[in-house]
Amino acid sequence: MLDYPQVALEFMNRDHQEFVSLRDKLLGLLARAPTDTDALDVLLGDLQEHTRHHFAEEEGRMLAAQFPPYPMHKGEHDRVLASMAAQVESWARERDTAALKHWLEKEIGDWFVNHVNTMDFITAAFIASRS
Repeated sequence: MLDYPQVALEFMNRDHQEFVSLRDKLLGLLARAPTDTDALDVLLGDLQEHTRHHFAEEEGRMLAAQFPPYPMHKGEHDRVLASMAAQVESWARERDTAALKHWLEKEIGDWFVNHVNTMDFITAAFIASRS
């Protein structure tokens, strides 16, 4: 279970919950033996698509609100999408369930909590104050 705050924009809260739900489903599949690699492939694709869509909507809102640290926040999104693509490619090649589990639990889990607590919290407050 990830501990993260609600932010000032409902679409972000909804998207954050969906992200956590997809991550939890992936971890649930990884906990089963034998692992259903086809289902993992589908859910990883869903997580990637969800993340791309969420970031695009958030970035559009930041631009519309003229959010001053937009380039920094956008850069973080770009970095995460590149990391996610690399992890999905690695999974497709190696089928290393331990590596995928570590990435989901530690790297993505830690990043998500930190990102929501810092960048998203501030961004949502700024955009909400402009609405």
